Amino acid sequence: RLFFCTLCVVGLFFISSCADTVEKPVMGVVVVTHGAPIPQWNETVMRVISTVKSLYPVEPAFMDFDEERTLAKAAGRLEDKGVNEILFVHVSPSSYSSHHEEVRYLTGLRKDLGVYTEDAGPPIESNSRFAVSPCMDDHPLAVEIVKDYARELSQNPAQESLMLVGHGPVEELENIMWVRKLETIGQEIKKTVPFKEVACMTLRSDAADLVRDQAHEDARKTALRLSAQGRVIVVICGIGIKMLQFEMQHLLKGIPSVVINQKGFINHPNVVKWIEATIQQGMQQPEVTPINRKWSIMDKETGK
Repeated sequence: RLFFCTLCVVGLFFISSCADTVEKPVMGVVVVTHGAPIPQWNETVMRVISTVKSLYPVEPAFMDFDEERTLAKAAGRLEDKGVNEILFVHVSPSSYSSHHEEVRYLTGLRKDLGVYTEDAGPPIESNSRFAVSPCMDDHPLAVEIVKDYARELSQNPAQESLMLVGHGPVEELENIMWVRKLETIGQEIKKTVPFKEVACMTLRSDAADLVRDQAHEDARKTALRLSAQGRVIVVICGIGIKMLQFEMQHLLKGIPSVVINQKGFINHPNVVKWIEATIQQGMQQPEVTPINRKWSIMDKETGK
């Protein structure tokens, strides 16, 4: 019996020692935004990220305009702290953009970016496990941001219309999905704020000239139509919106009864809440609704 008990104790000690040699998962977080050539913008983003409450170490990163805070360098800083699992939280209005796909490519979650692969640079070299969150899309916290901004500008919603405007992607199918998410936000807002109509669109400023010009023309025509019925509230749905503001002011110049919001998502406390909620989900992030690549651009029967 003594021999058997001794054998058991030695065996348990051996098993425990082996288990200790297996690397335990230690999570860290990289909060990613696009970045801008204006230092004040990146500083604003970093101040917001610094207020995030997390059980895990958090590093800011920018996809452009900050060589010291790239995704790779942010991941390296976390690994220096002993992290071996990294969640990339992408703070962006839509998961349906080249930027989000670039984050997924750089973290090894997709093989290439087609013709844009070379421009994106090499994927991050690391032994850590990576996960990428969806973007804000039609998350309830995003809905509340848009609703708050609309309410701030509204005087009598029953006599007003609401325009939700996003930056928009280059690709046609991604644009369909982006607009669908805006439409979901609009539907949720109408449940509690009785606007006469909610119109959703993107400006697609980075697309080819004909595509961009058509999107801009559609936005102006929509604003003209809605302004004939009363006041028009325009909420630009973006993390930072200065450039989109200039575009909308130019596009809608001369149209009466139009008011455009002045604040981006970054100015609302729900952005920090969304980051914190995303971190709480850990490495098991929800899947983004896939795009049906069999869709055609034009339906012959309906002409749409």
